[in-house]
Amino acid sequence: METPAKSVVPKTDVESVLAEFEQRQPMLATFCAKTKALIEACLQDADIRYQSIQARVKTEKKLREKYLDPVKEYTKLGDITDLAGLRVITYYDDEIGRVVEVIEEQFEIDKKESVDRRNTDPDRFGYRAVNLICSHLDRRTSDVEYKRFAGVCCEIQVVSILGHAWSEIEHEWYDLRDAYPTDVKRRFSIIAALFELAGREFVDIRKLRADYGRAVALQVEAKFPDVPVDAVSLRTFIEQEPLVGEIDAAVASVLNMTLAGSITDAVLEYRSKAVSFAGLNRLQDLRIALGKFQKAIPLYAEICGREVWPGYPRAPVAERGISLYHLASLLSSSRGEESIIGLFKAIGGSVPTWNLSRQAIVAKEVIAKISAG
Repeated sequence: METPAKSVVPKTDVESVLAEFEQRQPMLATFCAKTKALIEACLQDADIRYQSIQARVKTEKKLREKYLDPVKEYTKLGDITDLAGLRVITYYDDEIGRVVEVIEEQFEIDKKESVDRRNTDPDRFGYRAVNLICSHLDRRTSDVEYKRFAGVCCEIQVVSILGHAWSEIEHEWYDLRDAYPTDVKRRFSIIAALFELAGREFVDIRKLRADYGRAVALQVEAKFPDVPVDAVSLRTFIEQEPLVGEIDAAVASVLNMTLAGSITDAVLEYRSKAVSFAGLNRLQDLRIALGKFQKAIPLYAEICGREVWPGYPRAPVAERGISLYHLASLLSSSRGEESIIGLFKAIGGSVPTWNLSRQAIVAKEVIAKISAG
């Protein structure tokens, strides 16, 4: 019995395909913009952070190359599923899965055409991403805003920032890499492995950092006496120590500033350097000093703000823990002008140009007044 001959679908000529693509380009551009905005909203709603989202319509040149690729079996424009493409870039490799879950909930996924490139052969390295072939759900395309996108496919890639960087570098010479000498290809593979290793190391280090932060938080909460001052311990201290909040509010008030509800890592870093320069190297030292100088800190800030710093602009908002900086400034200033300069150098600032002599006098007078009272 003879095997039936396989039917051959005639291939549409490339110029006709490109002409059809040109007509669809405006719609595809709008599709990309709407889909990008939708993904952004969905990720924000799910409280998933991401580095960025890119969206693009395939160029005519790339379309021509892909359609004429002899390895592929494209016969018409509709066979190409990535005319519209989006890329969600995460910070870490282990955040890819959460983003994929959201996309799978919000889009119709072509499982057969989608590829999880994280699951590769053990001797292959490089681009670790999930490429999903998607279309909008029927319930969404029934809405007038998305009705014209019914049946339109796109490729959504989800990749870490290191994977994205590798993809951009690799892209320049990917199509020609088989033509390069063995030594070049070997070095290419080594670099790909290093990118992958770096991604895993960042995930592990982030976990260790989180574990350290939790351990320090428990020590601060228990008021262990020997917890060293650093940016990590200082965050928990600021959040848990009621006296910090009280003095923060007083300092912000006398300087006509609004007190923010948060504090950045950068500010924590220079405040930890400031209090350490002032000789407060343990949280217990800091706790004792805040109690001792509770009234002196806002008084010092008020007088200096009026007599020493009036010509120097201040931000309208003060981040939490501002009292710690002014405590360090008070103690450092009471030791003289050189100590004030040393404080600014310790936190990475430039030498101040205001009247340092007057600032030192104010600090000494305030401390003397509070001690006498």
